[in-house]
Amino acid sequence: MRYSTRSHGFALPTLMVMLALTSIATLLAMRNLWVNEQLLNAEADQLRTQHKAEAVLPVALADILSTTNNDGTTNLRHTAGNATQTHAFFPRTLAEYDVLHERLDTNICSAGICAPHALNPSATKASYWKTQTGSAMQVSAASTPYGENTAWYWVEVFPRNGNATANATFTPPFVYRITTLAKGVMPGTTTVLQVIWTRSSDTSPTGQWHSWHVLHD
Repeated sequence: MRYSTRSHGFALPTLMVMLALTSIATLLAMRNLWVNEQLLNAEADQLRTQHKAEAVLPVALADILSTTNNDGTTNLRHTAGNATQTHAFFPRTLAEYDVLHERLDTNICSAGICAPHALNPSATKASYWKTQTGSAMQVSAASTPYGENTAWYWVEVFPRNGNATANATFTPPFVYRITTLAKGVMPGTTTVLQVIWTRSSDTSPTGQWHSWHVLHD
């Protein structure tokens, strides 16, 4: 009888310990599942954001190539205009490129069009562009998912022929470095993508993509 009483006395604490261990194991498993779910959601949002940044590239390219509006009128972004105008535009000659330089002055970029005086090492870092959205071209909600204020782009224009003079009458080939920035659904999810596009010939509407990469700090 004493042996039986002692056995029954140990049964309840043992059962309680087993239940406690089972509860802890269950909580740890649930926590691991939650952490994995959050990591999976973050990874999926980052992937969607990168796809959105890639989807902005043809929008930027269309901006470079679209010399006329839908109604047939001249696209102001492709016309230097007169001396009283101050808008940014895509130059067709080195003379127009100089005009763009003068208009942008120290701002470097305006409405997504940039004419850097020199290569800026900071322009290859994501943090640089994250602070420059005020000078970017914002992509409309119709051209990108997730609504307004989620995607932007900049087009840096560089003359390829460095020996050409500013008074050249021909159309020199330009090199276009396109940077796109896209924000995801989750806070902090951002992708900055940078590529280089060049025309097949001086005035060709076709060209090639080069140097595709995602920017980091």
